[in-house]
Amino acid sequence: MSLGKGYLATLKNQKVTFKVVNSFPDLKVQFVDSFADYKVKVSNSNSFSKETIKIQVVTSFPDVKLQKVTSFGDFEAYFGWLYILPTSAFYRLT
Repeated sequence: MSLGKGYLATLKNQKVTFKVVNSFPDLKVQFVDSFADYKVKVSNSNSFSKETIKIQVVTSFPDVKLQKVTSFGDFEAYFGWLYILPTSAFYRLT
């Protein structure tokens, strides 16, 4: 299954779980500091999550650009398997 930027619009004001994978992602994600497609509030729990989406963190040619915020995000997300993220992406999430 391949999802696009528009699919995340259906998740506005909801909670989703992003499972970080190295291959066969549903969505390729790049974390940016500004000019993001969506702002995401990082959750510390996956309870009440609507669904799980497999993502691959990339530095170029993303399907969607996300910006981590502490409040007023477009949606809330729990990131599974944080330990396989590149170091720069991990520090932006924590």
